[in-house]
Amino acid sequence: MARFLFAAAGLLLLVAMAEASTKTIFTTTTMEENPTGRRTEMPCSQQMAQQQMLNHCMMYLDTSSGMSTGQRRMPEPTPEQHLELCCMQLGNIEEMCRCEAIKMMMNQQGWTQQQMGRMMGMAQNLPGKCNLKPEMCQMRAVWF
Repeated sequence: MARFLFAAAGLLLLVAMAEASTKTIFTTTTMEENPTGRRTEMPCSQQMAQQQMLNHCMMYLDTSSGMSTGQRRMPEPTPEQHLELCCMQLGNIEEMCRCEAIKMMMNQQGWTQQQMGRMMGMAQNLPGKCNLKPEMCQMRAVWF
């Protein structure tokens, strides 16, 4: 009887070991998606750099505000053409980065307080003018 119990225990041990070695381990990887459903691959600053620092958005703000400076020797695009190109640049930036990109663009300029206030009012509405989301970016100036 002891042999039988020893054999049964050995058999149970073999079955348990076989069961343990055939277990499948599943690993789940989740990727965070932004609201547009695309995976975020680049930081906002890199996306903005790829869009030439939103240079057409800046030119649109300059030309449509009447604050454009410099001598024009060659015919330059109209404010409407700059807006169209600006919209293309903003459209190539992920929705979750658009407002940050606009703020970064605004921080690059050396405007006076009065100019900055006027420009910020226009800049915060750029996504809406382009029929992009978010329609408006919350912006505020910080003066040192």
